[in-house]
Amino acid sequence: MKDCILFYVKYPEPGEVKTRLADDCSPELAAEFYTVLVEEKLAELSKGCEADILICYAPEKARRQMTEWLGKDYRYIAQKGSDLGRRMENGFREAFFMGYDRVVLVGSDIPGLTPEIINEGLTQLIPETASLGPADDGGYYLIGFPRSGIVPTIFQNMDWSTDTVFQTTLTRLEDNGATCHILPSLEDIDTYEDLETLAALGSAGPLSNKALQVARKITGM
Repeated sequence: MKDCILFYVKYPEPGEVKTRLADDCSPELAAEFYTVLVEEKLAELSKGCEADILICYAPEKARRQMTEWLGKDYRYIAQKGSDLGRRMENGFREAFFMGYDRVVLVGSDIPGLTPEIINEGLTQLIPETASLGPADDGGYYLIGFPRSGIVPTIFQNMDWSTDTVFQTTLTRLEDNGATCHILPSLEDIDTYEDLETLAALGSAGPLSNKALQVARKITGM
């Protein structure tokens, strides 16, 4: 089986990433925190996963900046589409066109995401079965399909960034006859309160030492 991880990431321009977090600190600090999360998560997944990693970047014109940031050892594809759903659907279609048999799409800034979770999500992808990783905010951090099992309707007419995304996605999958393997629920970090919660856990939480240092600089803990 030929496996692929679609690693969705934005170029960390202050004011363009972690905007809700930036509202309570600064665009520069929010971008610094995002940068650390992405760099460390990419290194961790590269070491712990056998699947190929395709970096799906935005904005479309940022290819040079992305390769300067994350290096030339990866394959890069631009996110294309008018909204998040269309961009994700196009990412899957492009990966399957490249010849991959099993594909998972993941967020690039989820502290608790591990190679073990991704590998579990990939191995569960058999015909008529999808993988879905719920986020604590009601969305999801991972979604995966086998080549023959993609369900395009889950990406269409969705109220993104709401607490109903996971449940609506699961319902649509089941309505289309798909079985869904549910992965562990993980914490997403979108707001100052999210960051405070993880910073309070210190080294007992999922943040690395470097990310924790930035989190404490933001929260004052």
